[in-house]
Amino acid sequence: MLFYASWDFLNFENPIPRFFTHFLIVICINYLFILGIEKNEKKEIKKIFMVLSLLFNLSNLAFFKYFYFLFEIVSSITGNPEWHTNARANIQIILPIAISFYSFQIIAFVVDKYRGEIPEHTTFVEFSLFIFFFPQQLAGPILKANEFFPRLHTPKEVTKEDVEIGLYYILLGVIKKGIFADSLAYAITPIFANPSQYNAISLFLAIVGFLFQLWGDFAGYCDIAIGCGKLLGFDLPNNFNRPFYSVRFSEMWLRWHITLSRFLRDYIYFPMGGSKYGEFRTTFNSAFTMVIAGIWHGANWNYILWGVVIATSLIFERQILDRFEWWKQKSEGRDKFLKNCVILLFWLVLSIIFRANQLSDIPIFLERMFSFSGGQKVNYDELVFIPIIMMAMQYYEYTPAMLTWIQKRFWMVAIPTSVVLLFLLSELGNKQVQFIYFQF
Repeated sequence: MLFYASWDFLNFENPIPRFFTHFLIVICINYLFILGIEKNEKKEIKKIFMVLSLLFNLSNLAFFKYFYFLFEIVSSITGNPEWHTNARANIQIILPIAISFYSFQIIAFVVDKYRGEIPEHTTFVEFSLFIFFFPQQLAGPILKANEFFPRLHTPKEVTKEDVEIGLYYILLGVIKKGIFADSLAYAITPIFANPSQYNAISLFLAIVGFLFQLWGDFAGYCDIAIGCGKLLGFDLPNNFNRPFYSVRFSEMWLRWHITLSRFLRDYIYFPMGGSKYGEFRTTFNSAFTMVIAGIWHGANWNYILWGVVIATSLIFERQILDRFEWWKQKSEGRDKFLKNCVILLFWLVLSIIFRANQLSDIPIFLERMFSFSGGQKVNYDELVFIPIIMMAMQYYEYTPAMLTWIQKRFWMVAIPTSVVLLFLLSELGNKQVQFIYFQF
């Protein structure tokens, strides 16, 4: 709580911790809704409190995250672009850190409470601890109540094995983020700033670099969160599982940002009917859910297009590709490799959309790459070798045998690895960048 409140103090902008105060008010108001659900027997009354909570949290998120974007849309529709310009000039809205993650976590808790999946009484302290739990608060993984409260009510003794696993995950996360992801970010940022100035190979490598930067940055944060949770006696859910080894479009979202995919499935896709009401409804539900995922990521057209492209891929797979046995059946060897290559190419398309500074940069990337345009070159070493190392790393880190092997030789591995890591971090210290998902 002190850390969250420190922004105003450290920047000397306001004697009152505005963001912390706002966060605490959000928690208090939601706790009142939770008490309303707990203390009423009638399902109709419970539903009213649940709906009020949803409206409150979504309105809070919409105001801070989408205010300017909504003004832009209204300005475009009405033909008054000055409205958007004046709104940005006269109304200052700063996005509270972690608002997307804690809003979803609160919504999941309130809905689960309404559904009766959290039957026991929840105290204000317990609810506050759940939302403020610092390892995962800023960027996930998005926790559900049944992943937190059992350990809170029955504390687990932290064993030597927990410490070793926790340190392993923290070390893994620091390597992904501090060494690989930040090095890639430093190399690709100038390319994305001026894509028309670089040659086709540089543009392609920048897209590959961003894909692995994004994974290293976000998966690195989640690994650190899981490791910290282990040291505190909590088993946080994995948020990634070899996403770049997927062989189906639908499989991608079972392996990438798993807890967000789970939230979207449980609280949007299933309540809309899931796959219960025929092919058309199933297709619509899937597409709508992925568009919402795009909008959740940010208030600009890139993320909406990102969600639409993903939705299109899922529809195309369900309606077209699944009619071919080659695509639908489980494959090994060459067939698996070919399907994996198709998915990786799709990842690269998504990377252009996700990372491009503006929509107009996307056709520049595509046109210059496919026309093999000339231009400035970049140092290819980082943009070639780091993704190769990270691809191999992604395969082995999720192999249970790897963790077992390290645990058996813990100190033999930990000491030299830590020395090398400290050296690399000191050398790459000038390349540190903010976690990408902090902006969401």
